[in-house]
Amino acid sequence: MGKSEAQNGKWHELLLNNQYQKIADLIHRAQTNAGAVGDRQQEALLVAAAHLNASCVQVQEEAVFHEQAYHQLEMRREALEAELRKVLAMVEPVAETAVLSLNGSANGSMWQRMTQLWQRRKPRSGVPSGLSPPQLGSGPTPGVETAVATPPMMLETEEERPFVPNDSTTPKLTIYCLGAFRVFEDEHSIEEWPSRKGKAIFKYLLLHRQERVTKEVLMHEFWPESTAESARNNLNVAIYGLRQALRNGYPDFSHILFQDDCYFLNPEMEIWLDVEQFDQIYKRANQLVAQGKTAVALPDLHAAELLYQGELLAEDRYEAWPSARRQQLQWHYMQVLTQLCNHYFQTEQYATCIPFANKLLQVESCHEATHRLLMRAYARQRQGYLALRQYHHCVELLADELAVPPDPVTTQLYEAIRSYEPV
Repeated sequence: MGKSEAQNGKWHELLLNNQYQKIADLIHRAQTNAGAVGDRQQEALLVAAAHLNASCVQVQEEAVFHEQAYHQLEMRREALEAELRKVLAMVEPVAETAVLSLNGSANGSMWQRMTQLWQRRKPRSGVPSGLSPPQLGSGPTPGVETAVATPPMMLETEEERPFVPNDSTTPKLTIYCLGAFRVFEDEHSIEEWPSRKGKAIFKYLLLHRQERVTKEVLMHEFWPESTAESARNNLNVAIYGLRQALRNGYPDFSHILFQDDCYFLNPEMEIWLDVEQFDQIYKRANQLVAQGKTAVALPDLHAAELLYQGELLAEDRYEAWPSARRQQLQWHYMQVLTQLCNHYFQTEQYATCIPFANKLLQVESCHEATHRLLMRAYARQRQGYLALRQYHHCVELLADELAVPPDPVTTQLYEAIRSYEPV
C-alpha cells in the first residue's frame, strides 16, 4: 500500500469515528508541510478541507446541544407539571367557590381567564382574559354622594346629590392597562367611548382610584390652555359622556361619583386591574427574593412577567401624566426578568434563561450585562457561534444608539469565547 493510500485510509477511519479534532491537527500539519515545499495547490485544498472540517465540528456540537436540550426540556416539563398539580390541588376548591359566589355558575371562571392570558390571546367579545379578579367589598360607602347625570343642555354645573343604593347587581369591571387598554364590564367589552378626553379621564381616575381627584386637577391636566369656565364645561361634558359609555346594562347606576368637588370611581363596583395585580405579585416576589427564597418566588415571578403585556397605557405614550408610573412599572418588570434570568442561569437551565434575557433586551436594548449573560448561556450550550453573533449585535446597538464602544469586560468575554475558553 502506497503512502497516499495509507493517508486516505487514516482520513476515512477518523471520519467514521467523528474524530474531527484529530483531523484538524492532521490538516494543520499537512498545511505546514505544503507551505514549506511551496505546493500552493495542495495548500489550497487543505484550506478548503479545514473549513469543511470546522463545519462538521459545528454540526456535531449542534447535535449534542439539541439532544441535551431535549432531555432538559423533558425534565423541565415534568417539574412544571408537578408544580401545576400542586397548585391546582390547592386552588381549585377555593376558585370554584369564589366563581360561584360571583357569577352563580362556573362559566367564565378564572381558569378560562388564566388560560386566555397564558396563551397571549386577545380576548374575544364576551370572554375577557386575565387572572381572576379579587373579590372586593360590596355595599355603598357611608356618606358618599353621587352626581346624577343630567341632560346635555344642563351640563354647565355638576350638582352634588345624595347617593341612593342600587337594588340591582353592581357592575364588575376587568381592566387592562399594561399594553393595549381594554375594559370589560361583566362579560361585555366596552369599545365605544364618547370622546378621547372622556376615555383619558377614566384612565386617570382608574390609576388614582385610591384617592379622590378634584375638579381643578382634572381641568388643569386635560385643558391647561382653556379658561376656568371653558375647562369646567368641557369636564362636565366629558364626565357625562363617560357615564353614558359605562352604563351598558346598568341604567340606574353611576360609575363616576362626585363629592366635595372631587370625582372618583364608585366603590360599589368590583374592579380587577392588571396594574394592581402586578404590583401585588411583584411586591410578594421581591420580598421572597430578598430573603434568598428565589425558588419559592418563581411562581410569582412568572405570574408578574405574564401580567406585563406591554408598557402602561401604550396608546398614551406621549401623555405626561402616566410617565412616572410607567417608568416605575417598567423598572419592576425589568427586575422580574433579571431575577428569572439569574435563577435559570445559575441553575444551568440555559434554554429557559435565554428567552427572558431576550425580553429584557426588548425593553433595554443596550443593557450590556444581559448581552454578556446571553453570550455565556450560548457558549455553555456549545453554541459559540451564537455567542459571537450576540457580541457583534451588542457592538452595533451601542454604536447606533449610544455612540460608545462595548465595555472591556464584554470584549474580554468575546475573546475568551472565540478562543474556546470556558466562560
